[in-house]
Amino acid sequence: MISKGQKQEALASIKDKDLRMKISNVVDKANKSDVGYKIEATSFLNLNEKDVAVRILNFLKFKYKVIFANEFCEKSIIFFIPDYIGQEEIDLKNYISCIRIEPKDMSKLKHKDFMGSIYNLGIKEEHIGDIFLNNKYGYVFVTNSVKEYILDNLFNVSNQEVICSEASLDSYEVKNLRVDYLEKSYIIASKRIDVIVAEVYNLGRKEAKDKIVAGDLCINARICINPAQEFKMGDIVSFRKCGKFKVGEEIRTTKSGNICIQVYKYK
Repeated sequence: MISKGQKQEALASIKDKDLRMKISNVVDKANKSDVGYKIEATSFLNLNEKDVAVRILNFLKFKYKVIFANEFCEKSIIFFIPDYIGQEEIDLKNYISCIRIEPKDMSKLKHKDFMGSIYNLGIKEEHIGDIFLNNKYGYVFVTNSVKEYILDNLFNVSNQEVICSEASLDSYEVKNLRVDYLEKSYIIASKRIDVIVAEVYNLGRKEAKDKIVAGDLCINARICINPAQEFKMGDIVSFRKCGKFKVGEEIRTTKSGNICIQVYKYK
């Protein structure tokens, strides 16, 4: 267990008030696990929240385990597990669920339609995990605390009536949920974020810079306003009103010194 002073020292580096409050709650969960000798779990954390939480927990020397519902999820949960309990004893079903949402015509709905309808129920973002779509259903991972409320109150997505049911985390359909990517390679002059964004979305360099400076770009769920920031393999880039992509591997360097980079655009 850490003291109040140690906690305040660790959190002092976090300038954003909302983020600092969220990480403070994560530290409280770690302390509670230490004191109560039982498993504690956070709510869902986006990529930026997870990265900051991990940095703070390492600084405070807490033991923890980051778990994703599946390999394509961006949101995670951090578990604090006392030494006397084996890591393998975590049963994810005790903490999260997957809700299957069936509309009449899936072809007319997009990811944002499902997200908007769920958030319109008044549920806090921390209780909602990743949303996946296939040609028949939408799936959303949620904390167990809001599962029944969603099942009892989500009747429409966009202008369509939907039927909601629970899908087992152990089922084939849930374990095989995937993100649908469009894979493409681009040749760019440098690893600056404005360079790759301009190329991927066919924008002028100035337009890309202006949108970044205006706060339209997020890298791993963190706003980036520096056009010169360099991207890394695995970064997930969201660009407002343009789309979202994941940076793949560097394929090769051309004779002229340009870089050929793999990109996975979200459909």
